[in-house]
Parts: sequence; C-alpha cells; structure tokens
Amino acid sequence: MANDQVRILRALYDRWSTGDFATADAFDPEVEFARIGPEVVPGAGGPGRWRGRADMWQAILDWVRLWDEFHVEAERFVEVPDGRVLVLSRQTAKGKMSTTPVERELAEVFALREGKIVAWDAYWDRADAFRAVALDPARSAAGAEAE
Repeated sequence: MANDQVRILRALYDRWSTGDFATADAFDPEVEFARIGPEVVPGAGGPGRWRGRADMWQAILDWVRLWDEFHVEAERFVEVPDGRVLVLSRQTAKGKMSTTPVERELAEVFALREGKIVAWDAYWDRADAFRAVALDPARSAAGAEAE
C-alpha cells in the first residue's frame, strides 16, 4: 500500500514540476490542508488550516499569486511507519513585487485513503515535519527513501 501512495505522490509532483497544477482529482473532497511555520508570509498565502478542495485550492492560489516563475519539485519520498508519506520538496520563485529570487526546502506530509489525499501538511521548516512524523532526519537521510 505504501508503494501505491508513493507512486500517486510521485505522479502528482511530476505534474506540479511541469507547471500542471490542475490536480484536484488527486484530493479527497474533504481534504485537510495546513501550511505550517512562523516564517511563512503573513496574510493571504500565509500559515493556516483549510478543509475541503475549494478552500485548499484558494489557499494555494493565494500562495502562488505571491510569486513569478514558481516551480516545485520533489527531492525525496520517505515512508512514515504510520502509513503517511513525507515528501522533501524544493520551491523556487521570484517575488512578484520584489523580483527577489527565493529558494526554499520544504517538507510535506501526506495521508492517503483509497488512492486520494485526505490530509496534506506543508511545513516551512523540514525539522518541524520530521518531528511531526517522529522520524530522525539523520536516519531518514541514510536510506529510508521510498522507491
């Protein structure tokens, strides 16, 4: 089952990496989405919790609207013993107003049920994500990547 989850998430990130964000079909209608971290921009696009596809997509749209040349890619997929998947990702963009280039390593924790994403927690700080799933980042870096 975990391999199926990783396969679904790899396909999702493959689409996102090409700029294809029309991926609502990957999410359960009642998906729970959270953007977690004090360093995330304040206001629209900042931290918070949302429930349902429409609210999740609005939160994502608020985030993406802050940037030009927005790009996201997955670097690693780590199976979590409780069945979730931790994705280490990287976002690059330019600030829409400042034109300042930004590159950030993120960590996202996904829970899937019946092939759909039911929970997505996006952590601004990878260490917070590792703590949330009770994994040691050093051990995970040493070979716990999902195939």
